[in-house]
Amino acid sequence: MLEVVAFAPYPPSGASTRYRISQFQPALRSLGVQLDLMPLLDEPAFARLYEPGRVLAKSVDFGRALMRRWRQLAAAGRYDVAVVQRELWPILGEGATSRLERLQPRWVFDFDDAVFLPNVSRANRNFAWLKPRCQHSQLVAGASRVAAGNAWLAAWARSRRPERDPAEVEVIPTVVDTDAWAPRRRNAGPPRLVWIGSGSTVRYLDPLRPALMRLTRQHPGLELHVIGARFEAPELRVFEHRWSSATEIELAAACDIGLAPLDDDDWSRGKCGLKLLLYLSLGLAAVASPVGVHTEILADGANGRLAASPEAFELAIDELLQDRTHRHALGDAGRTTVEERYSLRVVAPRLAALLRTAAESSRH
Repeated sequence: MLEVVAFAPYPPSGASTRYRISQFQPALRSLGVQLDLMPLLDEPAFARLYEPGRVLAKSVDFGRALMRRWRQLAAAGRYDVAVVQRELWPILGEGATSRLERLQPRWVFDFDDAVFLPNVSRANRNFAWLKPRCQHSQLVAGASRVAAGNAWLAAWARSRRPERDPAEVEVIPTVVDTDAWAPRRRNAGPPRLVWIGSGSTVRYLDPLRPALMRLTRQHPGLELHVIGARFEAPELRVFEHRWSSATEIELAAACDIGLAPLDDDDWSRGKCGLKLLLYLSLGLAAVASPVGVHTEILADGANGRLAASPEAFELAIDELLQDRTHRHALGDAGRTTVEERYSLRVVAPRLAALLRTAAESSRH
């Protein structure tokens, strides 16, 4: 059994940890890989992370988290290889990276966002000056292998290690457990739109407000279900749902059309299309911005709709609401796309092979 430790910033309730690490654990175990998760933040600290204010409580959380991570690193040498997911140390300083290099020189750097770009949530701007500047480049340069969530991220990683074999950087897409995220009975009630995300990404819905208002007038009873964030829009029929692993799938599956708007910028190009993949896995028709990996997942009109502006979103949603047959056909085609290219079942063996190769590599 290959023994692997994963150092992640968040516990399993954090989407990046859940979809890049913890959901792989059972599948990897069946492939002879024992993957142990060691998160920086515990669940209570992560629950407070994106709340506004709470500076004192967050400071205490981070103090405890730093001590926890330092202790976790002491165990790294007991494993065959380590995975560093997104970052190793959340603040300035190179001590943690040096400690990892000394105790476990074989590691895989895994990332599913443009973590090398400046990006701090509104709730945590007071801590922005503490963010490390060069950590990601150092972790990529020193890694035995790199698992990038999309081709754009992989290209950046290769640019950080120009003397190394480009094949050591592999695209491991964010994937969905298609056994759990499976289509349910079609919605027979009022038409429902759905958006899944968090408080740090709900801003992508803001430009769609006027379009959604017009659609509400054209389609009486139209509902917008927001899972994982607050979205105040008194002029719309908005149903906000706290994220819960126990209810997320059923809530989303009861809807008709999934929304995946993004800004056209480098931060968005680093995203790996998770919410879009979740909608498609459930057999929902999806409308997405033609940015980054969205254009690799969707072929417009074949397995979903691409919309480059709020007006284009409005047109695509209107057409899908009026044509149930076409909406269901796109949903079925989207489901096939996920099963063939973005399912846990398909990608887990590739991740297992990457981890084995990293464990067998010599220190550079």
